[in-house]
Amino acid sequence: MDQGIYTAAAGAMAMEVKLAVIANNIANANTVGFKKEVVTFEEYLKQLDTSPLVPVQYQRIPEDVITKEYYIDTSQGPSRQTGNPLDVAIIGDGYFVVNTDRGPRYTRSGSFQRSPAGVLVDFQGNPVQGEGGDIPIASGEVIIARDGTVSVNEEVVDKLQVMDIASEALQRMGNNYFEVKQGFAPAAKENPVIEQAALEFSNVDVVKEMLGLIETQRAYESFQKMMRTVSDAYGQAIHNVGTVG
Repeated sequence: MDQGIYTAAAGAMAMEVKLAVIANNIANANTVGFKKEVVTFEEYLKQLDTSPLVPVQYQRIPEDVITKEYYIDTSQGPSRQTGNPLDVAIIGDGYFVVNTDRGPRYTRSGSFQRSPAGVLVDFQGNPVQGEGGDIPIASGEVIIARDGTVSVNEEVVDKLQVMDIASEALQRMGNNYFEVKQGFAPAAKENPVIEQAALEFSNVDVVKEMLGLIETQRAYESFQKMMRTVSDAYGQAIHNVGTVG
C-alpha cells in the first residue's frame, strides 16, 4: 500500500477513536463522580519485510499511528452541597465499594439512598459496603462523619469502606463503575476524607472537550481528504497509462 494512503488511513482510524472518547466525556459531563478518559497518539515507522524487493522498490517506510497513552483522569471533580444526608463525596483519592451480582465494583459516585430493606444502596440499588459489609441504616437520622463513620440516631453502625486504587489499575465497567484489572489489588484507603450532604461531579471540562472535538474532527477530515487525493492521483495515473499510444 502506498505510504500516503497507509498513513492517512491510520490517522483517520486514530481520530475515530479519539472522537468516540471525547463524545463519551461530553455525554457524561453531568454524571456524578464521572472520570474522563484521555487518549493520545504517536507516529512510528512500520517495519516491513522488504527481502523480496529490489532496493529501489522501497525508498520510504510507511508511517503508522498508534496509541501513545490511554488512561482515566482521576483528578478531583467539583463538589456541590445537596442537603441530602445520604449524599457523600470523597475529598482526595479513594473509591466507594458496592456489592453487585458480579462482585465488588468501585465508584466515585456517592449518590446513595435507603433501600426498602433498610440498607444503604447506590443509585442502581446495589448495597454500599462498609467495613462490616452491608450498612444497616433502617430509620432515623443518619450522620456520616469526615472519616466515613456512619451513625444512625447517634449510634455507630459501620464505617464506609473506601479503597485506594492506582489509576492504571482501573477498568471502566459502565454505570459509573470500575473494576480492578488482573495483577492489581485495591487497598484500604488510609484516613479517607468524606463530605456528607455533598456530591462530587464530573471532572470533564466541557469547553476544553468541545475544542478538542472540533480539532479532532478537522484532523479526521484532513486525513479523509488526503486519502481521496492520493486515490484520485492513482486513478488518473492508471487512466493515463491506459490511453498511452
